[in-house]
Amino acid sequence: MNEEKVSYGIYSPGVLGILIIGIIACLILILVFNDVVVRNVLTVAVLSLAFIIGLIFYGSSTPLRVKRSELLVEFAKPKENSVMLDVGTGRGLVAITLAKAVKNCKVIGIDTWSPVALSGLSGNTMENAQRNAELENVAHKVKFQQADARKLPFEDNTFDLVTAHELLDTLIVGRDEALAEIYRVTKKGGKFVFSTAVSKFILVKKLSKLGFKRFEFMRLGLREGPTTFVLCRK
Repeated sequence: MNEEKVSYGIYSPGVLGILIIGIIACLILILVFNDVVVRNVLTVAVLSLAFIIGLIFYGSSTPLRVKRSELLVEFAKPKENSVMLDVGTGRGLVAITLAKAVKNCKVIGIDTWSPVALSGLSGNTMENAQRNAELENVAHKVKFQQADARKLPFEDNTFDLVTAHELLDTLIVGRDEALAEIYRVTKKGGKFVFSTAVSKFILVKKLSKLGFKRFEFMRLGLREGPTTFVLCRK
C-alpha cells in the first residue's frame, strides 16, 4: 500500500494556463499565415512561451518550493503565540511551514481557489491544502478559508504576521486594494513578508505610502530562483 505524500501543486496555475493558450493561439496563426516573417516571429513566440512554461515547472518542483518556503519563514522569524495569515495560500505550503516553525500559534491560509485560474485542474484546492496540513500533522494549528485578498474578512489589527508568497507578481487586478487590506489587518508592530521576482521597489513604494516601514530584503540564489523576499513592519 502506497503511503500518501504531501503535494504542493504548480506555481501560478492561472499564468500557466494563459501561456498554454498563447502557444495554441500562435500555432494556429502559424498555420493561417503564409508570410515567412510572421511565421518566424510566431515561432520565436512559441519557443519563448515554452521556455517560460519550463521554468514554471522547474520552480514548481516540491523540494524547491519547500526550500523557498522554509527560507521565507526563516526570514520572517515568526514568534510564539502569533496569529498569522498566509494570503494566496494555494495548497497551504507557507501556512503549513509557519505552523511547523512555531510550537504555539494560529495560522489562517486564504485563497480564492478560483476555477477561472485553473485551481481545480492543478489541484490547488482548499481540500488539498487541508489534507496537506493533516499529513504534516499541523491541522490543529492551521485553518483554511476561501477569501479574496482584495477584501479580507478580518478585523483591523488582527495578525502578528502576514505572508504573501508567489502572489503579488501575478495579482495584476486589484493589487493596490490587496496591499491596503493587508496593511489594515496587520497589527501595529506586526510584519508583512512577501516574495517578488520583479522590481521590488515598485511594491516598496506602494507599501511605504500605506504606512509600512523598516524594510529588509533577502535575495535568493540562482538555485532557488530569481526571487527577493521583502519584510516590512507596520
